[in-house]
Amino acid sequence: MSEGKTALAGVRVIEISSLSGAVCGRALADLGAQVIKLEPEGGEPARRDFPLIPVEGGEESAAWIVYNLGKASVTVDLSSDDGRAAFEALAKTADIVVTDFQRMDIDEMDRLAAIARAVNPALVWCEILPFGRGHAYDRVPATDTTLQALGGHLYQNGDVDRPPVRIGVPVGLIQAGAEASNAALMAYYHALRTGEGQRVDVSVQECVTWTLLNTTMAWQILQLNELRGGAIRKERANQFFTRLVWPCRDGYVVFGPVGGGGGSARVKSYDALLKWMAEDGITADILTSRDWNGDGQFFISQDDYDTVTEVIRKFIETKTLEELTTRAVAERILMAPINGLGDILVNPQHDARDYFQVLHDPARGLDVKLPTNWVRMSETPIHAPRPAPAPGAQTAKYWQDIRKTETAT
Repeated sequence: MSEGKTALAGVRVIEISSLSGAVCGRALADLGAQVIKLEPEGGEPARRDFPLIPVEGGEESAAWIVYNLGKASVTVDLSSDDGRAAFEALAKTADIVVTDFQRMDIDEMDRLAAIARAVNPALVWCEILPFGRGHAYDRVPATDTTLQALGGHLYQNGDVDRPPVRIGVPVGLIQAGAEASNAALMAYYHALRTGEGQRVDVSVQECVTWTLLNTTMAWQILQLNELRGGAIRKERANQFFTRLVWPCRDGYVVFGPVGGGGGSARVKSYDALLKWMAEDGITADILTSRDWNGDGQFFISQDDYDTVTEVIRKFIETKTLEELTTRAVAERILMAPINGLGDILVNPQHDARDYFQVLHDPARGLDVKLPTNWVRMSETPIHAPRPAPAPGAQTAKYWQDIRKTETAT
């Protein structure tokens, strides 16, 4: 990290983790915390998780590299007496410990937490578990797939006449790591004010559930559960199936022109669309034959919906993604492009915010553009990314520092 003031300057974090804990530690490292990753000799197993990418000297996990930028690596055998003694010495100097269920089971978490909090009462111990603690499921094993399912994601994804599908990347574990960083910082703020540390319990399943947004309230508000769907689905309280993915000249957009709620925003969006269509000479009677987004919008017949959207579909197909996106932003039409990875890398909004920065990692032979500048703070900006550490790269340095501290005291 380049020189300069950071938001978490002076904060020391110990990380004993796999994916979820690594995401949490990466967020804290980006904010300027000193994150010390404890690994077994040769490195933690997650270094070899798929997908693997070629690096100097072999292959390494792409996810591991990305979520461990800017950290230090210290190798230690936490199952040995010497290793636990070393952990105790390091815990005395730490502000936050982050761990997850992929790296340690509950019993090992409890043993290490007792050691750490005994020597450092102000310490924040943050742990990520499949279902959290305090109930019959706290020791039930789980994977990201089962957690996506039990959190509700799978129920919402895929066509209704086929089995549900999971999101390809492990979004449950990643989301839990992001939530854990927020929770750890709230507990750390409390420790700064009171001197009292806390134990933070993060449930991956609950983190997944909160990503469902309005779906979690559908039953309480509408007395029905939403059906899953892909490009075509029943939206909110509709009694008819709507198209949400629309083809255009060079790609696809997400758009819900009529029905499904949205209040005045959707009314204004539809009016702006009709204005644009009229400029192109499209003024079919069906477009204004009823108040499509007003009273009765949830009770449009399937035939009427199909008729009005066929006119809209033919219009959208004549436009490019750039035309649709530019007009949608200018006229507040509720439409968005469906981007591929290549589109995201050249997105002008991302460029304007310097969202992507280049990671220079000569040891691995990597020069790669990564999303790193995820928060903009005028006084404590995120600096350019530093490479993820080699296994045990900082072991000697940190044990030497601890011995100096113990000698001084």
